Amino acid sequence: MIACGIEILGRRAVWAFLERQDGRLREVSGRRTQLALDDDQDPAAVQAFCRTAHLWLEEDRPERVGILQRRKSGTFAAGGTTFKIEGLIQLYPGRRVELVAPQALRIFAKEAAPDPAPRFKYQANAWLLALYLLEPAAG
Repeated sequence: MIACGIEILGRRAVWAFLERQDGRLREVSGRRTQLALDDDQDPAAVQAFCRTAHLWLEEDRPERVGILQRRKSGTFAAGGTTFKIEGLIQLYPGRRVELVAPQALRIFAKEAAPDPAPRFKYQANAWLLALYLLEPAAG
């Protein structure tokens, strides 16, 4: 089974693709670790981001895809570009894209106590989210 965890940070989406096969965990992200939307006012840039994001999901066809929810209000609320990025990824027709609350991920991390092993430090939350999605009881 393959799962894809995505964390949206400002103008970029951080990705982690994990596969669990025969009880072994393997990262299958390859070069697909982050995707930026440089100009959210440029229709060509928005369309290019959408095409690339959907292509990345087509390449491995993960059984579960999840996006870490962003704050919608308050001091640390996410900006408008993050909402656009989230919507573009959610438009992926091949699989339902789940929104996972940060609280659920914190509880999972505390209870499962996984040893995070992303290739890049900035992938830590996306990697943890993908691992969470691989758990049978998740969601």
